[in-house]
Amino acid sequence: MKTFPARSRRTAHAVVGGTLLLSLTATACVGGETSSNRPSAKLSDKDIPAFTFALYSQPPGYDKATSTQPVTTGSFMSLVTEPLERTSPTGTFTPALAEKVTQPDPKSIVYQLRSGLKFSNGAPLTAEDVAWSITHTGTPPAQTSTSVQGFKSAKVTGDLEVTVKLKAAVPGSRARLASTVLVQEKKFALANKSKLGTSDAIPVGTGPYKITSASASGVTLVRQSAYWGTMPKAKKINIEVIPDDNSAQLAMRSGEIDLRQLTNVKAAPQWRAVPGTTVYSGPSTALNFLTMDVTKAPFDDVHVRRAIAHTVDVPGLIKGAWGGEATRHRGFVPAQNVARVAGGKNNAQKFLDTLPTYDFDLKKAKTQLSRSKHADGFSTTIKYLDSMPATKVLALSLQQNLKTLGVDAQVKSTTLNAWSADFFQHKLTGLNLAFGFTASTYDPSSMLGQVVGKENIGPQKLNIANFTTPEVEMALPIVRSAGPNAPRWKASQTLLTQIAEQAPYVPLPSEKFVMAMGKGFASSTGKITTEDYFNGSWALNLRATQAQ
Repeated sequence: MKTFPARSRRTAHAVVGGTLLLSLTATACVGGETSSNRPSAKLSDKDIPAFTFALYSQPPGYDKATSTQPVTTGSFMSLVTEPLERTSPTGTFTPALAEKVTQPDPKSIVYQLRSGLKFSNGAPLTAEDVAWSITHTGTPPAQTSTSVQGFKSAKVTGDLEVTVKLKAAVPGSRARLASTVLVQEKKFALANKSKLGTSDAIPVGTGPYKITSASASGVTLVRQSAYWGTMPKAKKINIEVIPDDNSAQLAMRSGEIDLRQLTNVKAAPQWRAVPGTTVYSGPSTALNFLTMDVTKAPFDDVHVRRAIAHTVDVPGLIKGAWGGEATRHRGFVPAQNVARVAGGKNNAQKFLDTLPTYDFDLKKAKTQLSRSKHADGFSTTIKYLDSMPATKVLALSLQQNLKTLGVDAQVKSTTLNAWSADFFQHKLTGLNLAFGFTASTYDPSSMLGQVVGKENIGPQKLNIANFTTPEVEMALPIVRSAGPNAPRWKASQTLLTQIAEQAPYVPLPSEKFVMAMGKGFASSTGKITTEDYFNGSWALNLRATQAQ
């Protein structure tokens, strides 16, 4: 495909892409904490000739359903292939390709599509395209299939109507479909089945942009003049990869880039000092955790897992890895993720505060290891993500602390793409640092109901610890099914307790979600939430500014 010339830069950059991490489906609330060193400015309605979005990771493809980084791919492909609906931090829905959505019964979702919509190639959008796209997204081996829990079928039930059937009444199914499915033309997809999602067969969509070039130099998205909706202001969006924040900051200072999500939130004060830059920041419900495969030695011994948990210096890491821009959680998920069934966030937090915890204590770590079958120590590996500075700090801290126990932990760097591929193929080994996972709904069925139990073990599934117990198997179906809150909360407590006691996963702090936007631009909403970032709303809300 045709490419655009790469800009000169101090550091060489690879192909494009990138978002927060490999998250599942992102529906996390970000508050309105925003700072700027620019004078007050007013928004302009004028078109923006070009806008450059600097990302830190290369997506392995352009088809969200088959990408090993579905959210990474979806962050910009949602501007090309649109969702049926968009979600907000409060759980509300905004119509997109579907102008009306109903749920006639707990196992059915009916989409009434807008009329007269066309793909970028001029072909009309049909219900058949939508049904195929949903099936393509929700059926294995699609990487996104684990996010669309309980999916059974998607069929055309009217001229512009598609009905989704679920195997069971799964909580939050509508939100999962809204945040996961991107609609593309079925005819093009089938004609290019063997190479769909590569730069030679980029899915065709109805979105406000189409990709005119994709190569090792980057990606160019150009605005569609025939777009059905409100036209975004940027005529062209250039997407480039800058792996590290330092190089990205230099590029923003020189005006070469206009938007960046910080991978090193510790450096947020430095970004706030960039002339004219606005930093959008707020708490994130991203889940970070240390995980071990409980079916393989030495991690099949609970005392080994507990010993390792006691070597995680959470207070030190919050300061050293994140510069204080992170929050510690009591339990595998934060209170808001189970508040709906717990009768409120306060009730949820009261229970989480009763769970067993593993404070940083090397003496307790040694005691736990002495009770294991590996009292003399063992060897393992810890991989950190080269694009996430905090993971390297964490890996080196663990290595040093484990050394005092006689554990030889080799620290190795890996790329997000390589880690993601191993994750989705269920091939992770050693001690694993899992970063950037987010719940698709504020319901225990999302994340908590996906990381334990036999049914969640295997490729494209999330139980990478291969963890289950009889108690888990009894509670999991209740958590994952719609029903009264009381039994679902009781079952959720069982899962949280089993994770805390058995330590297949060790919760790590959640860093803030931080975006930096350069001089001359702003978001019309005054914020950039994780939903905005992942579903493309950041581009729809983009405006030029005029200094007052």
